[in-house]
Amino acid sequence: MSGASAPVHWLPFLMGFTAGMLSRLLSLQPGRREYPGWPSGYISQLALGIIAAMIGGGLLTSLFAKQFTAATFLTLAATQFRDVRQTERTTLLSEESLILVSRGAGYIEGIAMTYEARNFLAMLVALATSAVAFWLGVWPGIVGGVVFIILGQIFMRGRTIGLVLDVKPGTIHFEQESLLYVDEVMLMDVGLKEVREAWLKDGIAVTLVPKSPQGQAVLWNVGQRQAITHEAAMSVGVRKDIGYPDYTPLTRMDMPAGSGVAALAIIPAYKDMERLIRAVKTTPMLESSKMARVLSPTLLKNDGHSSRKGSAHHG
Repeated sequence: MSGASAPVHWLPFLMGFTAGMLSRLLSLQPGRREYPGWPSGYISQLALGIIAAMIGGGLLTSLFAKQFTAATFLTLAATQFRDVRQTERTTLLSEESLILVSRGAGYIEGIAMTYEARNFLAMLVALATSAVAFWLGVWPGIVGGVVFIILGQIFMRGRTIGLVLDVKPGTIHFEQESLLYVDEVMLMDVGLKEVREAWLKDGIAVTLVPKSPQGQAVLWNVGQRQAITHEAAMSVGVRKDIGYPDYTPLTRMDMPAGSGVAALAIIPAYKDMERLIRAVKTTPMLESSKMARVLSPTLLKNDGHSSRKGSAHHG
């Protein structure tokens, strides 16, 4: 203990802790995209949420009670949340070789960053709520806690590519006998006749058309296209196994035309076009693609953005 002890005001701490935990619980969304999905994952994330809420809610209480040693300890504990990002990254990367359609490094980094940020968000919500309760009283603290929780959920709600891209059904066909096309976009060379027949019979496809220059830049990001392919495969399934590259779903740009349009083709387990389009539209926009400035030379000219800063991508 450093210095004389002062009375401890527990109510602001309890209010801050409650608000921080509610913020973390609301962001603990299980499902095929949201890790964790198993009891052990829930336990670890809830434990981190409790620690984050205790740090945020207890910091001011410790300072006002002149428990400076406790406040220092809480601050040091907060620095350990940086390890959360590394742990999530390592866990997800170790699973990549076990997934038929991988997430990609960009998607994994985005997930890891999100879980690190959610713990810090719980801590900040708890800190802000306890501060309002300290200086303004119980009822303002309750109102402030609700407001901070709502603002936190809005802040953490990531953008999806459906905001910058139009996703439309596409038609699969072959040209020059073996070149797989979706509308005007060539995807790959399929050598075996039976595989071409499978693509024509069971395959489904979509085209991705940018709504804006940002949409063009998003599509040029290779990590973003891999994330789209992964989400499509997770939504409608995929009929492939290790060692069957011709059955691999793929998202590719229209080259060498450089029109800025992309296409995705997949042989799904569930042939559901609406489900596929919904999965593609709700794919999170990766951090690495949000600030991209690589534009299509064709659309750049057609849209009259020749004065916009950015480099033209020629493949």
